[in-house]
Amino acid sequence: MASKSSIIRIVFFCCIMLCSSTAIGLSWTNNSQRCNSSIAECNQDDELLMESEISRRILEQRRIISNGALTRDKPVCNGGGSGEAYSKTGGCLPPPSNPYNRVLLPVQGSKDGVARVFEGMVPTQIASLFRFRLHNHMVSFTHLDDDDCERNSKRNLFKCKLCKLSNVGEALDLFHSMALMKPLPSVLDFTSLLGVIVRMKHYTTAISLVQYMYSSLGIKPDYFTLNTVINCLCRLKLTPFGFSVFGTMLKLGLEPPLSTFTTLINGLCMQGDVARAVGMVESLEKMGYQLDVYTFGVLINGLCKMGETYAAIGWLHKMEERDCRSNVVVYSTIIDSLCKDGLVSEALNLLSEMCSKGIQPNIVTYSCLIRGLCNFGRWKEAASLLDEMMKAGMMPDLQTLNILVDAFCKEGKVMQAKSAIGFMILMGKQPDAFTYNALIDRYCLQKEMNKAMEVFHLMVTRACLPDIVTYTSLIHGWCMIKNINKAMHLLNEMVNAGFIPDVVTWTSLIGGFCRAGRPLAAKELFFSMQKHGQMPNLQTCAVLLDGLCKSQLLSEATSLFELLEKSGLDLNIVIYNILLHGMWTAGKVNSAWELFSSLPAKGLQINLYTYNIMVKGLCKQGLLDEAEDLLTNMEENGCPPNNCTYNVFVQGLLIKKDSLRSMKYLKTMTDKGFPVDATTTEVIINYLSINQRDSAFREFLFPER
Repeated sequence: MASKSSIIRIVFFCCIMLCSSTAIGLSWTNNSQRCNSSIAECNQDDELLMESEISRRILEQRRIISNGALTRDKPVCNGGGSGEAYSKTGGCLPPPSNPYNRVLLPVQGSKDGVARVFEGMVPTQIASLFRFRLHNHMVSFTHLDDDDCERNSKRNLFKCKLCKLSNVGEALDLFHSMALMKPLPSVLDFTSLLGVIVRMKHYTTAISLVQYMYSSLGIKPDYFTLNTVINCLCRLKLTPFGFSVFGTMLKLGLEPPLSTFTTLINGLCMQGDVARAVGMVESLEKMGYQLDVYTFGVLINGLCKMGETYAAIGWLHKMEERDCRSNVVVYSTIIDSLCKDGLVSEALNLLSEMCSKGIQPNIVTYSCLIRGLCNFGRWKEAASLLDEMMKAGMMPDLQTLNILVDAFCKEGKVMQAKSAIGFMILMGKQPDAFTYNALIDRYCLQKEMNKAMEVFHLMVTRACLPDIVTYTSLIHGWCMIKNINKAMHLLNEMVNAGFIPDVVTWTSLIGGFCRAGRPLAAKELFFSMQKHGQMPNLQTCAVLLDGLCKSQLLSEATSLFELLEKSGLDLNIVIYNILLHGMWTAGKVNSAWELFSSLPAKGLQINLYTYNIMVKGLCKQGLLDEAEDLLTNMEENGCPPNNCTYNVFVQGLLIKKDSLRSMKYLKTMTDKGFPVDATTTEVIINYLSINQRDSAFREFLFPER
C-alpha cells in the first residue's frame, strides 16, 4: 500500500502540472528538518552579519499592479540629493574626524569623550523618538514565569527568559531588571539581550540602551557593544556614523575583529556604495587579513542587489582561489540574482557546480530556481526540480507554494493556481494574503470582478486580513471596467480598515476616472494627493496626461505638462510621447514639431514609438514628404523603422493616392519581411475599388504568372 506521503505527492502533481507530460517520481523523506525558506532563519548561525536579500527577493511582496517608479528615496535629514552619498552633500554627517581613507589606520588616543560620540551619532528626530527612559518601559512580564526556570542557575534563568522574549517591551523590561541587579550581570549578558533587540529590528532602541549602559551603569565600551552600535547604524543606512564609532574603537585601543569590517562593508552595500565596499575588501586583503565566507558573502550580496551579477560570480571564484570555502547562502544569492536577470540556464549551471563541490542546495536555492523557471514558462523543468527537492527531504513550504500560485496566476493558469492552493491546504498550511492577492489580481486583470470579490470575501471569512495590495488590486479592477462607485466604496472601506492609500492606489483611481470620461475629476484627485501625504510619480502623471489628451482637453494637458516641467520632476520620453500624440490628434502641427525638435536638447533619447507618432501625425496632415524625410532620418540615427512605421506610411500614401511611392515601400516591407497589417489591407482594398484604372498598382499586387 502506498504511503501517505506518496499519495500527497501524487495528488499534488496531478493537480498542478496539467501542462506537463513528464512522469514524476513519488518519494520523499518525512523526518527532515523544515525551514521557512528564509536565509536569515534557516542559516542564522552560518549567515552571521550577512544581510542576504534572498528571502525578500524571491518572494518580495511586490505590488500586484506595477504602476511605474515610486516616489524617489529621500536621504536622511534631507541633507543630500536623492541617491547621493552622505559625504557628497554633507547634511547630517558627523564631524569628519575619521574619513574613509583613515578607516584602516590604527589610532591611539584618550579614552575620554566616548559619550560625545553618541551625541551626534543618531539624527535628532530619531534620537528624540527612542531616547531611553527606564520607567516608561515597565511592561508586565507575566508569561516569563520564573517557576519554569527555578531549578536552573541565574545564568540559565537569564537564558530561559531571553528565549521567551516576544516583543521589544518585554526586552526593555528584562533590561530594567538587569540594570537593578547587584552586582550587574556581565557585559556578555547585556550583549546577548541587545542581540535579541537587534533581531527584532529595533535598532535605535539598541543604540539608546548601549548609551545608557555607558553613561548610567558604568559599563566600559568594548568591541562587542561597539560592534552592536555599528551594526545598528549600518542597518539604519547611517554607515558614515558607523565609521565614526569604528574610529572611536581604534582610539580606545580596541582591536576590531573581522566581523566589524564585515559589518561596515555590509553597510556600504546597503547604502548602494558597492564600489567603496569593493575597495575596502581589497584594502583588507592587502593588509594581510584572511577574509572569511561572511565578508565575501556580504560583498557578493551587495553586488547582486546592484545588478552586478557577473562581478559577484568573479568574486565567488576569487574567494575559492583564496581557499575560502563558499556556502549555500553565497551560491543561493548568486543563483537568485541570475534568475532575476533572466539567466535561468546559467543559474542551473551554477547549481550543478555547487553540488559538484559538495554544497547541498536548501529550500531557498530550489525556490529561487523554481520561480525563475516558472517565470519563463519552463514548467516541466520546474516540476522536475520540485520533485528533486522533495526527494531530498525538503517539502515545499508556504513561500515555495506561493511562488507556484503567483507564477500560475501571472500566466493566466487559474485552475492550476487553485490546485496549488488546494495542495497547500492539504499540507496543513493556510493561504496567506500573498496567496489570495495573486488570485484576486488575476481575476481583476481578466475583468472578472465578481470572482475577484468572491476570493476577497473568502479571504475575510478565513481570518486572513486583506492588506493594501488587496484593496488596490480590487480598486484597479473596478476602475478598469469603469465602475467608479465600486472603486470609491472599496477606497472608503480601505481607509476605515486603517490603511493609507499609496501612490499606486491613487494612480488606479485617477486612471479609472479618466476611463469613465471624467478627466477633470481625475485632475482634481491628482492635486489632492499631496494633501493626503502622497506625491504623484511619473506613472501617475502619465495616466492623467493621457486621460486629458484622449478627452481632447489639450489645453489642460499642456498646462499640466508645463507645471510638471517647472516642478523639477525628471520627465521621461513616455510623458513627451503622450503629449506629442495629443498635439497631433488636435492638429497642432507646429507645436508638435517644436516639441519633437526640443527632445535632444533635453537629453532625451528619441525612441521608435516617438518616431511612429510623428510619422503617423505627418501622414494624417498630408505632409508625406516630411514623413519620408523622417523615415530616412530614423535609419541614420540608428533607430530603423519597424513594421508599424512602414504600415502607417503606406496608409498615408494610399490615402493621398500616391501609388508609386506606395509600391516602393510595399516592396521594401516585403524585402525586410514585414507583413501588411489589417488596416493597410483595408486601405489597399478601398484604393483599388475607387481607382480601378490603376493597372500598375493592381499588377504590382497581383503579378501574372
